[in-house]
Order: sequence, then structure tokens, then C-alpha cells
Amino acid sequence: MEQGKPMIQRTPLSPRDAAAVAASSERAVEGLGLRVRRIGPGESLGDVQRLRREVYFHEQGGQYSDRSKRVADGLDGCGTTVVVEAGAQAIATLRLHDFGSPAVQVEYGHLFQIDPFARAWSLPQVAVGTRFAVQADQRSKPVVDRLMDEAYRWAQEARIQFCLLACEPFLHGVFEHYGFREYLPPAILPGGVDLLRMVLVLEDEPHLSECGSPLHRLVREPLRAPPAKAWLTRTFNVAD
Repeated sequence: MEQGKPMIQRTPLSPRDAAAVAASSERAVEGLGLRVRRIGPGESLGDVQRLRREVYFHEQGGQYSDRSKRVADGLDGCGTTVVVEAGAQAIATLRLHDFGSPAVQVEYGHLFQIDPFARAWSLPQVAVGTRFAVQADQRSKPVVDRLMDEAYRWAQEARIQFCLLACEPFLHGVFEHYGFREYLPPAILPGGVDLLRMVLVLEDEPHLSECGSPLHRLVREPLRAPPAKAWLTRTFNVAD
């Protein structure tokens, strides 16, 4: 356990769930020729670097000069990167951290207004998803479904209560479909780029069902969600 990082009480897994967790680091997606896996802290990112560069700079014309769109940074060494692969090629990716890390607090705390979370919750229960990229010719629902499924499983295993992310407006509908909602006004970056700040309450079965999220079928502990959802509504005036 990292120094200063609060311990989280974890619910013991059933033998069935334990077997699923053991297999979760590398999942074959039947019928599509795809593989989903996690790249752990300190492991090589491999082709993920190429995918990020292709999406952030080649495809988007290098319009991003802010540090949020760098191909790699120091946080790659301590986060978990989920990747969907076709053969040896990365076609979709998302990086995950919890806010128990001081480095993550420094990098993303202001953007996501983490202080209210810190006053009410253990910061390792709050995660952030960054470095989302999907190859242009692979932007299909099955591919993104697999990516988000694995990210959700990671969050469940880590006992995450809230998952945060910031996205451009054209991606709002994508993440809304998976159960994310805006909880703050858009952030305006240098250069006038708007970022929507969104949150997913883990295990919020009614909301995931209402929005038709594919993550609904993964809910295991629906009783975890109501206190978190009520707090979020009070604190950020998020519509129920």
C-alpha cells in the first residue's frame, strides 16, 4: 500500500467472480477477432503510443497544444491502460487512475474539482479516465463496448465509487450512452477548446437501465450506488 493511501475495505469475491477477475486482464472477444487486455503500471504501452499519436495529432491535425493531448506523460507509469487489439494493433484505448495518487491529484484535481470529493469520500474511490482514443476505421459500438466493459470491471475490482472523465462535446452522446452525466459546467481550455466534465456513479442500476447502457448487465452491488448518487445530487446539483 502506498504511504498515505487509505486502505479500502473490499468485499470478498465468490469463486465465480474470482475466476472472472483472474481472466479479466486478457479477454478474447469471440466472433470479432479482438482481444481486450490491461496494461499495468510500468508495463510497455506498445502500439497504444502509435494509436494515440494517430488520433491526437495526425487525424486531428495537431490542433492540440495543451498537455492533455500529449502522447505520453509521467502518469503512464502508474496508471492502468485498457486496450482493445486486433492482432498486434491497438484499435481502442483508455487510461485509468484513482485519485489516491498525489500525482493524479496535481494533474487533474483542479479540472475535476476534486476537493468536494475528498471531503466526503476516500480518494481511492474516485477514478479518472483519460487518453481515450479509437482508431478511425474501428469506431463501432462493439469495439467501444468492449473497451468500456473492461474499464468498468477494473473500477469494480478497485472498489471505485465515481469515475470521472472530460471529453469534447462531440463525444457527449457516446459517454452518456454508457451512463456518464455532466456534473460541472464545461471547462474552457487555452485556445477555446471546451471540455465536458462527466461522472459515472458505479453500480447505479436504475440510471444504467434507463439510459440503455451496456454496462447495466455488469452491475453486482446496486446498494452501493444510492448514497453516492444522493451525495452527488446535493453537492453538484446533478439532476436525478
